[in-house]
Amino acid sequence: MLGGLNMTSASSLLSKSNRRTQHPPAHASLNLSAAVDWRKSDAVTPAGSQQQCGSCYAFMALGTLEGQHFIKTGKLIPLSVQNILDCSGKYGNMGYNGGLMDASFQYIKDNKGVDADASYPYEAVDGKCRFKRENVAATDTGFIDIEKGNETALTIAIATTTVENNEPKPHYQISDTKNDHLLTERQSATFNVEELTQFMFGGPGNYFEINTRRQIIRLALDHPIHGTHLPFEYLTADEYYSLTIRKSLLAIQEAKRLNITNNKHRGWFFDIFVNNRFVFFIHTIMSLHSLETMTNEEQKRQFLPLAQSFHITTAYAQTELGHGTDVQRLETEAVFDPTTDSFILNTPTLTSTKFWPGGLGRTVNHVLLMAQLYTPDRNHPCGLQMFLVQIRDLKTHEPLPGVETGVIGVHFAHTFGDNGYLRLKNVRIPRTQMLMKFDQVDEQGKFHNQSDARLLYGTLLHARIYLCESVTVALAQAITIAMRYSAVRFQGQNSNGNEIRILDYPLQQAKLIPCLSATYAFVITFMKLDNYFNELKTNEEIYLEQLPEIHALSSGFKAYTTLISERMAQVCRIACGGHGFLVGSGLVGIRNFLDAGCTAEGDNVVLLQETARYLLKVMQEVEENNGKHIDSSVAYLSLPLWSSRTTMNLDDYCRVFESRSQLLIKEACNTMLELSSSPSSDEFLSNSIQLVHIANAHMETYLMRAFYEQVNKASQHPSISSILEQLFYVFAIHTLRNESADFIRFKLLSADQIYELETRTLPDMYSQLRPNLVALVDAFDFHDHELDSCLGRYDGQVYEALMERARLNPTNGHKVHPAWLSLKQGTLSTL
Repeated sequence: MLGGLNMTSASSLLSKSNRRTQHPPAHASLNLSAAVDWRKSDAVTPAGSQQQCGSCYAFMALGTLEGQHFIKTGKLIPLSVQNILDCSGKYGNMGYNGGLMDASFQYIKDNKGVDADASYPYEAVDGKCRFKRENVAATDTGFIDIEKGNETALTIAIATTTVENNEPKPHYQISDTKNDHLLTERQSATFNVEELTQFMFGGPGNYFEINTRRQIIRLALDHPIHGTHLPFEYLTADEYYSLTIRKSLLAIQEAKRLNITNNKHRGWFFDIFVNNRFVFFIHTIMSLHSLETMTNEEQKRQFLPLAQSFHITTAYAQTELGHGTDVQRLETEAVFDPTTDSFILNTPTLTSTKFWPGGLGRTVNHVLLMAQLYTPDRNHPCGLQMFLVQIRDLKTHEPLPGVETGVIGVHFAHTFGDNGYLRLKNVRIPRTQMLMKFDQVDEQGKFHNQSDARLLYGTLLHARIYLCESVTVALAQAITIAMRYSAVRFQGQNSNGNEIRILDYPLQQAKLIPCLSATYAFVITFMKLDNYFNELKTNEEIYLEQLPEIHALSSGFKAYTTLISERMAQVCRIACGGHGFLVGSGLVGIRNFLDAGCTAEGDNVVLLQETARYLLKVMQEVEENNGKHIDSSVAYLSLPLWSSRTTMNLDDYCRVFESRSQLLIKEACNTMLELSSSPSSDEFLSNSIQLVHIANAHMETYLMRAFYEQVNKASQHPSISSILEQLFYVFAIHTLRNESADFIRFKLLSADQIYELETRTLPDMYSQLRPNLVALVDAFDFHDHELDSCLGRYDGQVYEALMERARLNPTNGHKVHPAWLSLKQGTLSTL
């Protein structure tokens, strides 16, 4: 018999199945029709509900067998899915936790049959095998997997039997569009959505690995725990924490069972499984990276497997009550005691209390502690070092002696983060728990510095770039929600008395389309920056050489994207009116997350000053060395200034931004040099407003050039290329308009030119993009589970979802609230 294609995910199931991909037998005399619908021949049983059970593989396998059995015998018999769940375990299937069609077919073949649903009904839970030979309803003499991409083989298969297709599909194809207005929007698109998705997020080396990501998300969602609890906003604080712990631990077990070991893939799995509330996310993003890159080989063998398996869980304990961004002034101390070959750890002052680390409050059992290292005489501090410190008993989870830890006050966002505080009093750890790949302390207490101190900040750089990805994805989710809702929401009326779709209002377009264009710019630039960072990591010498550039880029990009994304997420929320104020809209959580991002991993204005220092240094080198050996991201500083012209193409927009940035940086450089040939920190401080401005200008220039390069790559896809060009123009003109004073002051553009761009070109771009707005957010490929939004549902059933979520509010469980029942009858009448 002919089955469908099996998924090619990272699931360990694939290694257990004996897959065979073949061509079906030739049918020389077969008359192949252009279309075959076996439902019209009554060869397909009615659709069944798998409920919360991960049994889709069994439904698909038996659906195929039911159709083939009908074709051979004329009898359509629903077969027992429960039989497959309970009895095919030795073939690699895992009951309600998932399995493969091939394994199910092989079980039926070897078992010489499968039970009927009538005698072995579906229960959606694992049970003991109860197969009875006398109840066999169908048999399987063999099966063939169709070769991927072989349309001839698939045509023959469809002509001769029913076929199940398990090929990964885009998330936007999972549910049907039920709202007619949203369907009209999708039908109006001038490009193929999947083509754009694959161009933006697929292909070799692409960070997002869209096809792999789709498979991982489906694996994460194929578990019965999903949909078994109330929305998070309806939970008490204790219920919330208990649920996130439970789901996080279950996610770890599931990832292990499915053999998902790649750190990025595992992170995606955890995020989806726990609704972006994975309690060990700092452990997976920052701590594992530190243990991989900052331990010597012996430490790596000892600690890394325990951390990767989550037997050791860690918080990244750097920020203190009195010091955050200024890491050099951290006060936590680690003093080496040669008599016991150990370090004595203390937080000697109130301000040295570790404060804010995620997971520290109640969750992790270890911390990676940043502390000032002192050798026995204490007269020669050895600088900041990192230590692996156990803070809780591995069996009881009780804090260890000398350790005080707890949860900090309630904060604005990241309520799942379990942000905590830590105080240490004479806590001892072995000498070997200082991470010693680069620096060491020997048994006598002698400090050996064998590295460049800059390598210590690799983990922060890694985390900063990861945050850029999270911010970019969050903004994409916000604009997806707002755009879909705007396509189904009608308010007001036109001159004919007809209601108006709010997406047709020019003001709504002026709110949302710039957000959409910025999202595409941020996605494109993030991928460019991530690729560059990964290239540098492969060679330590080149990494150190280019560290100033990548530090400046990551600092500036993090600061710029978090600030703009936070503002644009708020625009999206406001654009959705009153419903956007509901937590169930999804927009409130996104906006709060992005607000926190402006401070996390470095305060934005501090990071922008780091970028500015780099730019001033490069500008000095350009003027002294005529632009030789200049980093690629600032190569424009040695180019001639752009000359104004009447019409502007894409490259002209890049050049005008480059010239503006060049002039601003040169101006700032001259200002600083007028004060001193080596400006002091006070002089930098007095000019910090100007420095932040040049850093933002540089990042806008970098974004513009990255976007332009991506448009050029799309030249082989005409429909996609034209859409990306339109988005580029919107991003460029909208950004230019907001910074118009610079362009006018430097005579790069006139006020009349900018007015023309704002009043004619920009609205024209809005009109050209209008038919494609919903399709452009569909191309981000978000699953409804990821959005968790009543307003952004793919099917458009907005009002149904809002009412359903409202009815779930536990308060509605009382027809009369107990507070009223406790009042004496007639109390209101006395008021």
